[in-house]
Amino acid sequence: MSVVDVATVTVVRPLRADDWPAAAEIWWEGARGGLATFETDVPSWEAWDAAHLPGHRFVAELGDLVGWAALAPVSPRRVYRGVTEASIYVADSWRGRGLGRLLLDELVAGADRDGIWTIQASIFPENRASLALHERCGFRVVGTRERIAKRDGVWRDTVLLERRSPAVL
Repeated sequence: MSVVDVATVTVVRPLRADDWPAAAEIWWEGARGGLATFETDVPSWEAWDAAHLPGHRFVAELGDLVGWAALAPVSPRRVYRGVTEASIYVADSWRGRGLGRLLLDELVAGADRDGIWTIQASIFPENRASLALHERCGFRVVGTRERIAKRDGVWRDTVLLERRSPAVL
């Protein structure tokens, strides 16, 4: 692994429809590893686009697209319009170099600016890197949801974290 100061060479910009093939491949790397999602089928662009908030979707580029992050509403109910769930995916070959931090910082800044008061993350307890990233970015552990859903026929726990916006509350 070469030493790269990712903060100085990474472009973080809004995710576009034509980014989806590369972003979906990064998603698939995470899904295949079993630590990132309960889902096992790559969503179509149309399904993914409908589920995520416009204005809160970003990619990280280092020549190629190497990571992405997005916010999704947790509920269609009006009272929860300021509560979202974060997704962050970084290409296997670029993990552990600060890209997740760049992307999560971008999500948090946009959420604060746009009146989103809570960002949640639901993370498998075995995904220690993601848990540590979220805690470094101001998220707190709310609790463990035991056997919340099955992945490949096996009940799995998730750790629920949240970040409350000091700019909104």
